[in-house]
Amino acid sequence: MLDKINHTPRGLVIELSVKTEEAVNLILSKLLGIKPEESRSFGNSSQALSFNAKANLLLDLNQLDKLQREKFQIFMEIRNKFAHLNSVDTFEKCFALMGNYQRLKKIFEVDEDGESIEKDMELMFCILSIDITSIIGTIRENVTKNMAVKYTQRKFFEAIKENREEYKKHNPLDVNAIDNFIKFIKNILTEEIDRKIKNNTPPHI
Repeated sequence: MLDKINHTPRGLVIELSVKTEEAVNLILSKLLGIKPEESRSFGNSSQALSFNAKANLLLDLNQLDKLQREKFQIFMEIRNKFAHLNSVDTFEKCFALMGNYQRLKKIFEVDEDGESIEKDMELMFCILSIDITSIIGTIRENVTKNMAVKYTQRKFFEAIKENREEYKKHNPLDVNAIDNFIKFIKNILTEEIDRKIKNNTPPHI
């Protein structure tokens, strides 16, 4: 498949990086509750955050495990070498500077070499890019699920607040049970808030 595509190593890296950056934009926008098209940080203006800044923000939000963080960091480093160093125009030159090609082979359990080291390295980058895409897809699914759960919880408590008095009026024998349950829920939420304040965790996460 790669042989049918007319590209340079730099062109391939930049193209896949742009697609990855777009996906990261969508995830960060969801996490932060903003619309990317209306955001200075994630929009298309000159004020937008760099790819590195966005990727590091994703790392800081603890959305990745240790191995995923390493993959992301290697991907970013490859992208930066091709994007900022004119002398880096092949994967061989890129990995010669980075010194982590063998680490990538170990991560993806690649034991054999092909006839061309350059083609092998190009393929390894493509495998890394596909893996990053899969990781982003999983994060996006988790974020969506978590947001749905939190929305449901919020609606549940709003419904309790709005209908509590009406229920008490029609079910006077259950008044103490209702109040005790609400007190129990409030304690759980208070503990969660205190924990997030202590750990400097954003309240919506």
